[in-house]
Amino acid sequence: MATYGKVKQAIKKKFPVIEIDDSLGSAIRLMAEKNVSVLAVKVEKELVGILTISDVMHGLANGDDLEKTKISDFMTTCTFDTEESTERSCLQLDEEEETLAAIRVMLEAGVNHLLVTGAENTPLGIVSSLDLVKLVASERG
Repeated sequence: MATYGKVKQAIKKKFPVIEIDDSLGSAIRLMAEKNVSVLAVKVEKELVGILTISDVMHGLANGDDLEKTKISDFMTTCTFDTEESTERSCLQLDEEEETLAAIRVMLEAGVNHLLVTGAENTPLGIVSSLDLVKLVASERG
């Protein structure tokens, strides 16, 4: 089976971060300003989850008050998982995982983003399905 590099080759190490107690309105403004579809969510200095454009759309569709609704009400909490674990919508994967393993995890879990971790599960960045596909394409030449 062909290999197409490691997840660490595709991660974005600089990514927008928002506090867990910030509002839905703050998240929308930050996504628009940074032109991104995912934000990392933190409590003080610890990354605890992600907020995707889908999460934001759910909040908007529910008619939630943009400035009163907190991110903690609808964000996705992350926990460390392996390619066999597909029950959570926010997954963390080690930076040393093979690209194809990460793609399988995303497909099986029905997600488009992974929080990537390094030594001692320290969050390093975010990888998207598009980032992984681009890596495979570049490796194939």
